[in-house]
Amino acid sequence: MPLDRTEFVWHGLSLHHGRRKVPVLTLVADETYPHLYRIRYPNGWLSKPGNLTRAKDAAYDHARYLLGGQRPVAAPYTAETPPVGGYALKHKVRVFATQENFE
Repeated sequence: MPLDRTEFVWHGLSLHHGRRKVPVLTLVADETYPHLYRIRYPNGWLSKPGNLTRAKDAAYDHARYLLGGQRPVAAPYTAETPPVGGYALKHKVRVFATQENFE
């Protein structure tokens, strides 16, 4: 069953699922550009920077993926099927698939 945005709650810059005390994801200010934010994942990995609104929006989708096993909605391709053919040519996408890209 898909998780809905209403099941998540923001406490400051921490995104929690329901009433859980441990956050699913946390937003942190970028060191170089403090007006931009990154998503900190449970394994310590940081996303690319974005403004606060975009970072929160992305955090919802990433949290849904982490908790429910759902793929991000806007993904035109998956790790198992890298972009090929028309999509890759139209958007000039180059993918170098390594295991660390998907952890």
